[in-house]
Amino acid sequence: MYLAKNLKFLRKKSGKTQDTLSSEVGIGRTTIANYEAAISEPNIETLLMFSRLYGVSLDLLMSKNVEEIYKSGEKDALFQTAFKDGVGGYVSIPRIITVDHKGNDNIVYVPVKARAGYLSGYGDIEFMESLPTFRLPGLSNATYRMFEVDGPSMAPNVLHGDRIIGEWVESLDKIRDNRVYVVVHKGGVAVKRVINRLAERGKLYLKSDTIAHRHEFPTLEIDPEDVREIWYGRMKISSDFSEPAEVYHRLADLETDVMELKEMLKGRKETTEPVSE
Repeated sequence: MYLAKNLKFLRKKSGKTQDTLSSEVGIGRTTIANYEAAISEPNIETLLMFSRLYGVSLDLLMSKNVEEIYKSGEKDALFQTAFKDGVGGYVSIPRIITVDHKGNDNIVYVPVKARAGYLSGYGDIEFMESLPTFRLPGLSNATYRMFEVDGPSMAPNVLHGDRIIGEWVESLDKIRDNRVYVVVHKGGVAVKRVINRLAERGKLYLKSDTIAHRHEFPTLEIDPEDVREIWYGRMKISSDFSEPAEVYHRLADLETDVMELKEMLKGRKETTEPVSE
């Protein structure tokens, strides 16, 4: 069994000391040292925590020599076999999850400039640890990731520069029609509304909201085998404070005119009333 060796290798690969890891996961440094020396073994809850932390399945963590897999240049194969599940071999949890010192999942932020690297690095511990992380109140009991929106394809509902916080979708079968998702597929990272036609045609369809630029953003047909990650849009963070719609302007103008008219009528009434002697 390779558990002790793998725990030591993956910790060092992530650039952590035993003290650092101890403070991050809330396990004593001596306990971690005992795990790595095969003096004692983690319980199932702790094993699952290490599995999610390092992005490898329990089977790989316990029965395969992870260091040899890295040395052989088959690191991608290592992560591709982790958590295989569901339609098209879609993974049931993200390959890499970062946690705070209490073991709670952090929200990893993927800015536009990191998108190209994310497409190839979402399963790489070193790359994922280079991205900013944070937490928000009210977002718990699930795994979340934030992506910066690029371009006008989802305007006016989601604008260029907005941030979408997505919740991990455990299975492609759970995708709901016409909801906003962040879809990481072999062609890129897309923020789109998704139409789920897996049962009927074995396809997902990604469509844009824009009307002004609809010719630039045709609906995309995606095979489930090409999907790497899917995140369900739970929250939008935007710095846009656009002016209200035209109808609102007209109503506001009408209200102002009515107020002015009332004031004029009131003034006339006061000047025409007889003065009592």
